[in-house]
Amino acid sequence: MAKISARTWNTPSGDRRRAWVLTYQDANGQRHRKQFTKKSDADAERVRVEGQLAGGIHVPDRASMTVEDAARKFLADFQMLVTQGKRERSTMSAYKTQVDKHLAPYAVAQRKLSRLTGPDCRSYATSLEADLSDAMSTRVFSLFRQILRFAHCSGWIASVPADSVSIRTAGDRADDSGVFIPPKDQLRALYDTARTYDETGQAEALVSVLMFGGLRASELRGLPRRDLFLADGRIRISQRADRWQTIGPVKTAKAKRLIPIPPASVEALRRWLVSAPASSQGLVFATGIGSVESYANIYHRLWVPLMAAAGLLDHEGGPLFALHALRHVACSLWIEQGATPKQVTTWAGHASIQFTMDRYGHLWADTDADQAITAAVQRSLIG
Repeated sequence: MAKISARTWNTPSGDRRRAWVLTYQDANGQRHRKQFTKKSDADAERVRVEGQLAGGIHVPDRASMTVEDAARKFLADFQMLVTQGKRERSTMSAYKTQVDKHLAPYAVAQRKLSRLTGPDCRSYATSLEADLSDAMSTRVFSLFRQILRFAHCSGWIASVPADSVSIRTAGDRADDSGVFIPPKDQLRALYDTARTYDETGQAEALVSVLMFGGLRASELRGLPRRDLFLADGRIRISQRADRWQTIGPVKTAKAKRLIPIPPASVEALRRWLVSAPASSQGLVFATGIGSVESYANIYHRLWVPLMAAAGLLDHEGGPLFALHALRHVACSLWIEQGATPKQVTTWAGHASIQFTMDRYGHLWADTDADQAITAAVQRSLIG
């Protein structure tokens, strides 16, 4: 049990002073002593300590680390998982950036874990809401919760006060699918330009595979020749290249898939493979010396000049749309030609049909069918 006692003394100048001292023993039998100017503060601390001791979750202040200390230990633990191949290096990089830029500079980072409260977490969340976009603030606060849960499991904090706090976002907006699909006249201009852009056929093969196969850039960069089944008109996705040009497996089981491609893509790939650089890893789109191509090289050395040749630059000299837009193009073309949500989900390597519908569901709209239904509704009631 914790107890409070009064302490009085005289200062060197002769003034009489009084304070309130809280003493208690933790679960390990270690004695602790804390002094307060006000008895109400000592009482509040006694209630807090006794409650935690009863629940077996008390962490003494002097043994407590700061939130930032816990974050660094969390990152060290996550790095170990990366080294063991259980987590992605890109995720580790993102987490470290978030801790350095969006946690360490905030006051909550220096708060002792033993003193961290729900209001502290709410204040931090409010700061993130003001400083960052909805998406980024949500990601950063989610990491903050992970750090506190790690600290809780490690015995450094009695509870996780952030679990009751969330980022307040703008919510869903009408007519905002988050997907931009370039007009078909621009896509035709791009494809026609790619067909004659270079003698090797690299531009046509790359654009065709992205536009009709819907690969992610990382999957394109890591695509090996052994995964081309051109006689069957299919491409297998089994690996990818990360931002450090390292080849590894795709992120999820759903990302591993077979994608049908049209005859034009088959012919473009066959033409390119005749001139493609030899690669020890058997890559389809390797560098001139056969190593993994970086996204930056593809973007600056091929994509931007190709878009310029097609007349698809904006007034600032940048491409009208990004390379990733071709993935959306592929999904939209599949839907236009009657592909089911299940097929699009499979070919795109989405995590779920729900994700596919959230992103592309508006493309399945059938105006004629809608009008037929409303006409039938009318007839059923008023003729």
